Amino acid sequence: MKKVVKILVGVIIAIALGIGGIGYMQHKEHEEMVAIATSEEAKAVYKEMILFEDPEAFTDKGIVTSYTIDTDSLYYNPMGGMEVTLFINGEKELEFQCGIVENDKGQLESTGYVYTAELSELFKEGQHE
Repeated sequence: MKKVVKILVGVIIAIALGIGGIGYMQHKEHEEMVAIATSEEAKAVYKEMILFEDPEAFTDKGIVTSYTIDTDSLYYNPMGGMEVTLFINGEKELEFQCGIVENDKGQLESTGYVYTAELSELFKEGQHE
């Protein structure tokens, strides 16, 4: 009976260590994604994409005056790179999603972007003024 209890305790400890290890690895991976997404190099890529849609962004005349990075929604794309969500002007309904990837030279670059219909309308209105 003591042998069965020892085996059971050993199995439970092994399972607990495995679960803890997986949780730790996921936490480290998320920290790495946050570091990349909030880096100055990544911010330059975001700015380039936003300026393509709103050439007067980050000025008094622009639609986009600021953005915040949603670090909770970061994830690695199975096709490569990382997906990042930006909230334009601090408004969650003005969502700008973009992909970033490291190129052959080790620099971050865009893999494309999409944005919400609400933000699209603002961009369209800005082009007609």
